[in-house]
Amino acid sequence: MTVFNAVIRRWFAWLVAALVVCSAGVAEASSGHKVPDLRQDPTKSTRSRAATIKIPLTVHIAASEEHPLATLRRLEQAIERANEALRPFQIEVVIHEIRQMPEGFGSITRRRDRRRIAQYAPTDGSVHVFMVDNLELRGGRRGDRSVRGLHWRYRGVLKRLRQREYVVVSGDAPATTLVHEIGHLFGLPHHDGEQNLMCSCRRGPLQIFTSGQGQTIRRGAAAFVGR
Repeated sequence: MTVFNAVIRRWFAWLVAALVVCSAGVAEASSGHKVPDLRQDPTKSTRSRAATIKIPLTVHIAASEEHPLATLRRLEQAIERANEALRPFQIEVVIHEIRQMPEGFGSITRRRDRRRIAQYAPTDGSVHVFMVDNLELRGGRRGDRSVRGLHWRYRGVLKRLRQREYVVVSGDAPATTLVHEIGHLFGLPHHDGEQNLMCSCRRGPLQIFTSGQGQTIRRGAAAFVGR
Protein backbone atom coordinates (compact mmCIF):
# COMPACT_ATOMS: atom_id res chain seq x y z
CA MET A 1 0.00 0.00 0.00
CA THR A 2 1.36 3.43 -0.96
CA VAL A 3 1.59 6.29 1.51
CA PHE A 4 -1.13 8.08 -0.46
CA ASN A 5 -3.53 5.14 -0.18
CA ALA A 6 -2.79 4.82 3.52
CA VAL A 7 -3.69 8.47 4.05
CA ILE A 8 -6.88 8.10 2.03
CA ARG A 9 -7.89 5.06 4.07
CA ARG A 10 -7.32 6.94 7.33
CA TRP A 11 -9.38 9.88 6.10
CA PHE A 12 -12.07 7.49 4.89
CA ALA A 13 -12.25 5.77 8.29
CA TRP A 14 -12.42 9.12 10.07
CA LEU A 15 -15.22 10.42 7.84
CA VAL A 16 -17.19 7.19 8.20
CA ALA A 17 -16.99 7.47 11.98
CA ALA A 18 -18.01 11.12 11.84
CA LEU A 19 -20.97 10.38 9.57
CA VAL A 20 -22.22 7.59 11.84
CA VAL A 21 -21.91 9.81 14.90
CA CYS A 22 -23.77 12.65 13.18
CA SER A 23 -26.54 10.26 12.12
CA ALA A 24 -27.01 9.10 15.69
CA GLY A 25 -26.43 12.52 17.20
CA VAL A 26 -30.07 13.56 17.40
CA ALA A 27 -31.01 10.49 19.41
CA GLU A 28 -27.99 10.77 21.69
CA ALA A 29 -28.49 14.48 22.27
CA SER A 30 -31.87 13.81 23.84
CA SER A 31 -30.09 12.38 26.90
CA GLY A 32 -28.89 15.86 27.90
CA HIS A 33 -30.84 18.06 30.32
CA LYS A 34 -33.28 20.39 28.59
CA VAL A 35 -35.71 22.98 29.93
CA PRO A 36 -39.23 21.78 29.07
CA ASP A 37 -41.20 23.83 26.58
CA LEU A 38 -44.40 24.65 28.48
CA ARG A 39 -46.14 25.68 25.29
CA GLN A 40 -46.31 22.05 24.15
CA ASP A 41 -48.22 19.09 25.50
CA PRO A 42 -45.41 16.87 26.93
CA THR A 43 -47.64 13.78 26.78
CA LYS A 44 -48.27 14.34 23.10
CA SER A 45 -44.56 14.93 22.46
CA THR A 46 -43.64 11.70 24.26
CA ARG A 47 -46.16 9.72 22.24
CA SER A 48 -44.81 11.22 19.03
CA ARG A 49 -41.21 10.28 19.85
CA ALA A 50 -42.22 6.78 20.90
CA ALA A 51 -44.10 6.24 17.64
CA THR A 52 -41.12 6.94 15.39
CA ILE A 53 -39.82 3.82 13.63
CA LYS A 54 -36.06 3.91 13.16
CA ILE A 55 -34.63 1.89 10.29
CA PRO A 56 -30.89 1.06 10.62
CA LEU A 57 -28.85 1.09 7.41
CA THR A 58 -25.74 -0.98 6.80
CA VAL A 59 -24.02 0.79 3.90
CA HIS A 60 -21.50 -1.06 1.70
CA ILE A 61 -19.22 1.11 -0.43
CA ALA A 62 -17.38 -0.31 -3.44
CA ALA A 63 -13.63 -0.71 -2.89
CA SER A 64 -13.04 0.57 -6.43
CA GLU A 65 -14.66 3.91 -5.60
CA GLU A 66 -12.13 6.54 -6.71
CA HIS A 67 -13.66 9.40 -4.73
CA PRO A 68 -14.73 8.03 -1.33
CA LEU A 69 -15.20 11.49 0.17
CA ALA A 70 -17.67 12.42 -2.55
CA THR A 71 -19.44 9.09 -2.05
CA LEU A 72 -19.89 9.77 1.65
CA ARG A 73 -21.26 13.21 0.83
CA ARG A 74 -23.75 11.66 -1.61
CA LEU A 75 -24.75 9.20 1.09
CA GLU A 76 -25.33 12.02 3.55
CA GLN A 77 -27.50 13.87 1.03
CA ALA A 78 -29.48 10.71 0.22
CA ILE A 79 -30.21 10.07 3.90
CA GLU A 80 -31.25 13.69 4.45
CA ARG A 81 -33.61 13.45 1.47
CA ALA A 82 -35.01 10.11 2.66
CA ASN A 83 -35.75 11.42 6.13
CA GLU A 84 -37.34 14.55 4.70
CA ALA A 85 -39.79 12.32 2.81
CA LEU A 86 -40.33 9.81 5.63
CA ARG A 87 -40.63 12.25 8.54
CA PRO A 88 -44.36 12.97 8.02
CA PHE A 89 -45.01 9.27 8.62
CA GLN A 90 -42.77 9.08 11.72
CA ILE A 91 -40.11 6.95 10.07
CA GLU A 92 -36.39 7.68 10.19
CA VAL A 93 -33.42 5.98 8.55
CA VAL A 94 -30.14 6.03 10.47
CA ILE A 95 -26.67 4.74 9.64
CA HIS A 96 -25.89 1.61 11.62
CA GLU A 97 -22.57 0.78 9.96
CA ILE A 98 -20.51 1.64 6.88
CA ARG A 99 -18.36 -1.07 5.33
CA GLN A 100 -15.97 -1.14 2.40
CA MET A 101 -16.71 -3.91 -0.07
CA PRO A 102 -14.03 -6.34 -1.30
CA GLU A 103 -12.57 -5.76 -4.76
CA GLY A 104 -14.71 -6.83 -7.69
CA PHE A 105 -18.08 -5.39 -6.67
CA GLY A 106 -17.81 -1.92 -8.17
CA SER A 107 -19.94 -2.85 -11.17
CA ILE A 108 -23.17 -4.84 -10.78
CA THR A 109 -24.43 -5.86 -14.20
CA ARG A 110 -25.49 -9.51 -14.19
CA ARG A 111 -27.85 -11.73 -12.29
CA ARG A 112 -24.95 -13.60 -10.72
CA ASP A 113 -23.49 -10.28 -9.49
CA ARG A 114 -26.73 -9.59 -7.65
CA ARG A 115 -26.60 -13.02 -6.04
CA ARG A 116 -22.94 -12.62 -5.11
CA ILE A 117 -23.48 -9.45 -3.13
CA ALA A 118 -26.41 -11.07 -1.31
CA GLN A 119 -23.82 -12.90 0.80
CA TYR A 120 -22.99 -9.52 2.36
CA ALA A 121 -26.64 -8.78 3.23
CA PRO A 122 -27.59 -11.13 6.09
CA THR A 123 -30.94 -10.79 7.80
CA ASP A 124 -29.54 -8.86 10.75
CA GLY A 125 -32.26 -6.28 11.31
CA SER A 126 -30.74 -3.60 9.09
CA VAL A 127 -31.42 -2.52 5.52
CA HIS A 128 -28.33 -3.25 3.42
CA VAL A 129 -27.45 -0.51 0.94
CA PHE A 130 -24.75 -1.08 -1.70
CA MET A 131 -23.23 2.02 -3.28
CA VAL A 132 -21.52 0.97 -6.51
CA ASP A 133 -19.89 2.65 -9.49
CA ASN A 134 -22.10 1.13 -12.17
CA LEU A 135 -25.46 -0.65 -12.13
CA GLU A 136 -27.00 -2.40 -15.13
CA LEU A 137 -29.74 -4.92 -15.80
CA ARG A 138 -28.72 -7.26 -18.59
CA GLY A 139 -30.71 -9.92 -20.35
CA GLY A 140 -34.13 -8.96 -19.03
CA ARG A 141 -37.38 -8.70 -20.94
CA ARG A 142 -36.62 -5.05 -21.66
CA GLY A 143 -33.08 -5.77 -22.83
CA ASP A 144 -29.84 -4.42 -21.40
CA ARG A 145 -30.24 -1.11 -19.62
CA SER A 146 -28.44 1.07 -17.12
CA VAL A 147 -30.36 1.95 -13.97
CA ARG A 148 -29.59 4.14 -10.99
CA GLY A 149 -31.16 2.05 -8.27
CA LEU A 150 -32.39 -1.45 -7.55
CA HIS A 151 -34.32 -3.29 -4.85
CA TRP A 152 -33.40 -6.98 -4.85
CA ARG A 153 -35.17 -9.74 -2.91
CA TYR A 154 -34.34 -13.43 -3.20
CA ARG A 155 -37.36 -15.47 -4.29
CA GLY A 156 -35.75 -18.89 -4.77
CA VAL A 157 -35.46 -22.00 -2.61
CA LEU A 158 -31.81 -21.87 -1.50
CA LYS A 159 -31.77 -21.83 2.28
CA ARG A 160 -28.58 -19.75 2.48
CA LEU A 161 -30.25 -16.88 0.58
CA ARG A 162 -33.67 -17.08 2.18
CA GLN A 163 -35.07 -13.67 3.20
CA ARG A 164 -32.04 -11.87 1.77
CA GLU A 165 -32.81 -8.47 0.30
CA TYR A 166 -31.01 -5.19 -0.25
CA VAL A 167 -30.96 -2.01 -2.30
CA VAL A 168 -28.30 -0.79 -4.72
CA VAL A 169 -27.54 2.83 -5.60
CA SER A 170 -25.31 3.70 -8.55
CA GLY A 171 -22.62 6.36 -8.65
CA ASP A 172 -24.67 8.75 -10.82
CA ALA A 173 -27.93 8.38 -8.89
CA PRO A 174 -29.82 11.47 -7.67
CA ALA A 175 -30.45 11.98 -3.96
CA THR A 176 -34.00 10.59 -4.29
CA THR A 177 -32.89 7.14 -5.45
CA LEU A 178 -32.25 5.72 -1.99
CA VAL A 179 -35.69 6.60 -0.63
CA HIS A 180 -37.30 5.37 -3.88
CA GLU A 181 -35.70 1.95 -3.40
CA ILE A 182 -36.56 1.92 0.31
CA GLY A 183 -40.14 2.51 -0.79
CA HIS A 184 -39.97 -0.65 -2.90
CA LEU A 185 -38.41 -2.59 -0.02
CA PHE A 186 -41.34 -1.65 2.23
CA GLY A 187 -44.01 -2.56 -0.28
CA LEU A 188 -44.57 0.29 -2.73
CA PRO A 189 -44.97 -0.25 -6.49
CA HIS A 190 -44.11 2.39 -9.08
CA HIS A 191 -46.34 5.42 -9.46
CA ASP A 192 -47.00 7.45 -12.61
CA GLY A 193 -47.06 10.91 -11.00
CA GLU A 194 -44.04 13.00 -11.96
CA GLN A 195 -43.83 14.56 -8.48
CA ASN A 196 -44.20 11.23 -6.71
CA LEU A 197 -41.07 9.60 -5.28
CA MET A 198 -42.12 6.22 -6.67
CA CYS A 199 -42.16 7.47 -10.26
CA SER A 200 -39.08 6.58 -12.30
CA CYS A 201 -39.70 9.83 -14.18
CA ARG A 202 -39.83 11.90 -10.98
CA ARG A 203 -38.93 15.54 -11.47
CA GLY A 204 -39.81 18.97 -10.21
CA PRO A 205 -38.99 20.95 -7.07
CA LEU A 206 -41.15 18.82 -4.75
CA GLN A 207 -41.32 15.02 -4.82
CA ILE A 208 -43.28 13.30 -2.07
CA PHE A 209 -45.08 10.16 -0.92
CA THR A 210 -48.87 10.28 -0.72
CA SER A 211 -50.63 9.63 2.57
CA GLY A 212 -51.58 6.13 1.41
CA GLN A 213 -48.01 5.38 0.38
CA GLY A 214 -46.79 6.60 3.76
CA GLN A 215 -49.15 4.21 5.54
CA THR A 216 -47.90 1.32 3.39
CA ILE A 217 -44.26 2.19 4.12
CA ARG A 218 -44.98 2.44 7.83
CA ARG A 219 -46.61 -1.00 7.89
CA GLY A 220 -43.69 -2.44 5.95
CA ALA A 221 -41.15 -0.75 8.22
CA ALA A 222 -42.90 -2.01 11.35
CA ALA A 223 -42.92 -5.55 9.97
CA PHE A 224 -39.23 -5.26 9.02
CA VAL A 225 -38.00 -4.16 12.45
CA GLY A 226 -40.25 -6.68 14.16
CA ARG A 227 -39.23 -9.78 12.25
